[in-house]
Amino acid sequence: MKQRTLKDRIDFEGVGIHTGEISKIILHPEPENTGIRFYREGVYIPASPEFVVNTFHSTDLGSNGVVVKTVEHLMATLHLLGVSNLTVEVQGGSEIPILDGSGYLYYRELKNRVVKQTEDVQILNLEEPVVVENGDAYIKAFPHNCFEITYEGEFETYFGRQRFTFRGNVRDIILARTFCFEHEIEFIKRKGLGKGGSLENTLVIGREGVYNEGGLRYQDEPVRHKVFDLVGDLYLLGMSVRGKFISYKGGHTLNFELVKALHRRLVSLEV
Repeated sequence: MKQRTLKDRIDFEGVGIHTGEISKIILHPEPENTGIRFYREGVYIPASPEFVVNTFHSTDLGSNGVVVKTVEHLMATLHLLGVSNLTVEVQGGSEIPILDGSGYLYYRELKNRVVKQTEDVQILNLEEPVVVENGDAYIKAFPHNCFEITYEGEFETYFGRQRFTFRGNVRDIILARTFCFEHEIEFIKRKGLGKGGSLENTLVIGREGVYNEGGLRYQDEPVRHKVFDLVGDLYLLGMSVRGKFISYKGGHTLNFELVKALHRRLVSLEV
């Protein structure tokens, strides 16, 4: 499998879900072996575990005091498209635009702009199980001949317990939106987050149903979005992974613990 970039630059603009700032991002094609990196205020920030500065309700990257917030949806889309070399220039605000809360609008605009390059991609093949835990939440990773993610969650609302397995079909997760529960909104606001959140970009779930016009895009949309987030966070490794992942109540913080564990193994293999 070959490395990939975009055939030309493309811009996106929109609100950041947590900051409420309007940002413009410019995606610049890059040559082989550049990797994915962000550029803001004169600072390049590689999409790599060493540069993760926050995992509370989003995955944020930073370097030299410059931060780019909420990179996970764009990273997931690039992972699904196999884009391995790209610079994401961030102008205006500090956060990647949330758009409609899913990866769909990014995917729709990028899918026909992807071009293959000459160098082969690097793939991390799991050779033994990896487990990370936090209380009763966990993510388990096992050797497997392809990329598979199962997410299981338990929700206090009418959703109850849900489980979904992703086996590579982009349509199964690309429309799944970021979500919050009605009872969480005040807590999120008190933390200074969610300033750009609305029914246009967030699935808002009450005890008896959702508040969004049009309802759910999938009957199990929340767990599908959790899979999408993990696809994005795993791409911080700078490569795809062959393995079977089982996440129970996982979120960005636990995803990052898994990424760090896998990264340590990757570094040890390179020594």
